[in-house]
Amino acid sequence: MPEEKGIWIITSEEMDTIEDSKSIGADYGDEEETKLKQAYVSAEDLNANLKEFLEVIEEAIDQADKPKPASEFQLDELELSVEVNGKGKLCLWGTGGELGGKGAIKLKFKRKDG
Repeated sequence: MPEEKGIWIITSEEMDTIEDSKSIGADYGDEEETKLKQAYVSAEDLNANLKEFLEVIEEAIDQADKPKPASEFQLDELELSVEVNGKGKLCLWGTGGELGGKGAIKLKFKRKDG
């Protein structure tokens, strides 16, 4: 067991990198057994990746929150589903639906009062 703090992530061998994401989805052809593996991600790497991810999301939220003269609406809440891959990178799920049975992290951002 590694001495530094961190977490174990269970991931599929075929989809360990973002480049493999195009293989996500239903495939009703020849089904192969998905092989799972464990990957250890240090707390330091995970913190750095989360910080970078949140900085990008914050910048996007700030842009979406700028007042638009013709609009009566404003961004009040945002919920994202994020998955951590075997290398500790955070991946935003863009499926448009719920993730059933996945180990996603839900990040919920709410407007500050005041």
